[in-house]
Amino acid sequence: MSYLVQVEHRFRAVQGLPSPVRAARGMSLLAPGEGVEVIVLAAVAFEDEQLTARGWFFDTDAAGAELRECCADLAGRPWTEVFDFRPTFELVARHLYDRLAPRLPQLAHVEIGDVDFGVTTRYVPCGPGPGPGSGSGGQVGG
Repeated sequence: MSYLVQVEHRFRAVQGLPSPVRAARGMSLLAPGEGVEVIVLAAVAFEDEQLTARGWFFDTDAAGAELRECCADLAGRPWTEVFDFRPTFELVARHLYDRLAPRLPQLAHVEIGDVDFGVTTRYVPCGPGPGPGSGSGGQVGG
């Protein structure tokens, strides 16, 4: 892999899950409805040979718009109301990867960072999938 370009989207979110670890340690809990600053990052990998005459592989503005669209519901209401599964950062990162992969050729991984608590979760798919040499090339907003 020669390049890894990351596009990010920042917003405040309410995960909606209690933290038994924080409660057991006597640490303050988030007030109901209080959110945390979240950064969702989508990374696209590509090789030198894939650069276009314009000197890029994909349009980061178009990729940013795709990322914002995929994250729109995450800022609007608690994640426990958005998803049919328990919305841990791990499962939400995988869900976002699955939604973004068809839209962002050669998507390498998706990260969700909780800025307030200093925790980042990265989902990287196992086995063959989007990436250089996978035959899934193409450009976003080319």
